[in-house]
Amino acid sequence: MSEQFPASRRALIFLAVAFGITWLAWWALVALAQAGFTTYGRWPFMTLYVLGGLGPTIAAYVAVYRTREEAPLSEFNRRVLRWRVSPAWYLLALGLPLALGFMAIGVAVALKPELATGVAFKPWYLFPLYLLMTIIGGGLEEFGWRGIAQEEWGRAIGSIRAALLIGPIWTLWHLPLFFMPGVAQYHASFAMFLIGVMGNALLLGWLYSRTRSILLCVLMHAAMNAATMMGVGVPSGFEMSIIGPCLNLCVGALLFLSSGRRAAHSEATLR
Repeated sequence: MSEQFPASRRALIFLAVAFGITWLAWWALVALAQAGFTTYGRWPFMTLYVLGGLGPTIAAYVAVYRTREEAPLSEFNRRVLRWRVSPAWYLLALGLPLALGFMAIGVAVALKPELATGVAFKPWYLFPLYLLMTIIGGGLEEFGWRGIAQEEWGRAIGSIRAALLIGPIWTLWHLPLFFMPGVAQYHASFAMFLIGVMGNALLLGWLYSRTRSILLCVLMHAAMNAATMMGVGVPSGFEMSIIGPCLNLCVGALLFLSSGRRAAHSEATLR
């Protein structure tokens, strides 16, 4: 796998620019927030926070522009806007994160019934609002992680190995958040976060390998974050909160294995 890592110039440009934009914005924000110059919700904080989050999106277009001799911008945009797939794929993209969240709660409560008192769901009518919010706050990352990295490395080493390679890199990209007061990752367990991101990389990598639709990956990523905001998952801080990340990891691996191939790039066949 390591021999194939540098093969794609497009993927390397994407990584360099994504880390450059995000880490410059987020590490600067860490310094400002820890010094007390700004706090979550204030415009200096939110400006740098959003800019850092858009790093992979901006980097994806920079990488495509710089390597347009390999594949033109129009080809990338077709994958961004690929919406003509079976409705079943939309149901899976939006519904699987919710289903996995409920499954994690069920397993945790079955093992430790007293955890049920810590489970609280937001009203269901808020889900569309949260989904729209998390398209910007996370979903647009998919332009780069799946649209560039999964696409390029999937061709070279197979989609499942590409997803496994992306997972740790994607986790490392989030590193500044663990030092940023006011965000969910602040002082959280980096190891648990790694497991969760690895699971998400497999789920999203499998979805992309079956549809080659960046749009569907944006929706699934947003649904993952929206489900968390809705309270659909084992509450963080509980000893059973590891169940959710492990469940995502197992289901993602099973989806790849059950596909009967190395998730070759193909159009959606579920009609």
